[in-house]
Amino acid sequence: MRSKVFEYQLKKSTRRKTVAIKVHNKKVTVYAPYFVAEKQIEGWLRGKQQWVETQLTKQLTLIDSKQYPFKDKKITIFHEYVHLHFEQGDESKIVEKDSLLLITHSSRVKNHLQKYQQLLENYLKEQLTAYIEMRLAHFCTLMGEALPNDLKIAVYKRKWGSCNSKRELTFNLHLIGAPYHAIDYVIVHELAHLKYLNHSKAFWQRVERFFPDYKTSSNWLKQNGMNLPWVF
Repeated sequence: MRSKVFEYQLKKSTRRKTVAIKVHNKKVTVYAPYFVAEKQIEGWLRGKQQWVETQLTKQLTLIDSKQYPFKDKKITIFHEYVHLHFEQGDESKIVEKDSLLLITHSSRVKNHLQKYQQLLENYLKEQLTAYIEMRLAHFCTLMGEALPNDLKIAVYKRKWGSCNSKRELTFNLHLIGAPYHAIDYVIVHELAHLKYLNHSKAFWQRVERFFPDYKTSSNWLKQNGMNLPWVF
């Protein structure tokens, strides 16, 4: 039932002798005896409006803290800490503000957490793709390679990138949290696979030729890879 002051569900009972309000899971339920007219209930509820709004605010805060595990947290983007803030807005989007990402969802969104994850994942993919495309152009020129036929970003648990015989390269989205030198190493590693689809001695010689300090970056990923933020 729609009230002029707030939305509630009315439940009448022959056993009840008084009117009562229950606020639970962001919903308001009014319990009343059958003999009480709805106009009387409406008048009584106007006097309870402030109390109801206070209870709803408390529950929304509690639910938000459980539903949005990354609210007011931080992640690393290119090895730099970036704070995340989540709130309701006029539309669903991400706004960059210095070292803060403001992530908003519109009031029409029902599954807030899913929307939040989708927005963040899309943003991180755009950032990583832009960097990799720029560095691919650089290293392809340096290595005398044509650009790959396709570039994809995916989520892997046990590898940082892949290359196939169709000259298609795929990079792990979690590289977004790594320093630039580690990402560059993975790029050169996969580009070397365009010539050697194996990990032969010739393959590693090619990697070292165009990325001499590759062992430092490889070791960084081995030591820190598990700590890169799992935010999806």
